Amino acid sequence: MSDAQANQNDDAMTLDAPGSIAVIGGGVLGVEAALYGRFLGYDVTLIEAKAIGHSMSDASDEPLPMLPDRCLSPLAKQALEAHFGSEALDHLPLTLGEWAANVLVPLTQTDLFRGRVRLHTQVTRIDTVPMDESGPVGDQPEGSSDEPETDEEVPPDFRLTLESSGVWQNSSVEPESLDVEAVILAIGPSAELDVGFELPAPYFHQIGGDASRPEGGTAEEHLVAGLQEIVAIFAGFAGRDQLDLYRPRRG
Repeated sequence: MSDAQANQNDDAMTLDAPGSIAVIGGGVLGVEAALYGRFLGYDVTLIEAKAIGHSMSDASDEPLPMLPDRCLSPLAKQALEAHFGSEALDHLPLTLGEWAANVLVPLTQTDLFRGRVRLHTQVTRIDTVPMDESGPVGDQPEGSSDEPETDEEVPPDFRLTLESSGVWQNSSVEPESLDVEAVILAIGPSAELDVGFELPAPYFHQIGGDASRPEGGTAEEHLVAGLQEIVAIFAGFAGRDQLDLYRPRRG
């Protein structure tokens, strides 16, 4: 992961909004990464194999491992208040189940996520595809080209193979595919995904891995580390050293 992150500050690795991004994993960091991208104007698709916050389901009655207000980032608070009103934060979560049900799920129901969440959808494989094979990027007159002249080699896009619950039950249905310019994995340090290219790769990032977690750190420290990874990724996409939307606004 560290090698891939090092690439993101190279000017050749920038991705301007509304570039397309697939965030895989509907847990805390996956929702947060998708939210961060939407605040910046990116074309984000959030893909979750089961349900939002499913990773907390086996421990839903366990108490929240941090103070309730620490589980909401500034962006999460803004999105919830903008969509549901200030009363959305009247009852902060006290358990992991409430964190999922009262924070993560409502976040994916806000306008920022409208039409951008794919639940019960498994990413079975990710391949690369040259840009000229990844579908039209806009209407252009025949014989014209708006592509800038450059000597830099443009990395290929990513093609995700998707299978929904219905496809799993009906093998005669062909899996879908989704082409995007960048991928952010938020599926946990132990999860594996079938990829058809060598890692690390430009525009392919993972958050929440073991390497990013403070050794012996608390759940809150792990969350903060994950949020810092998100900041670094999007700063890299913008070609900037700093692009921290979590910092308090100056008065």
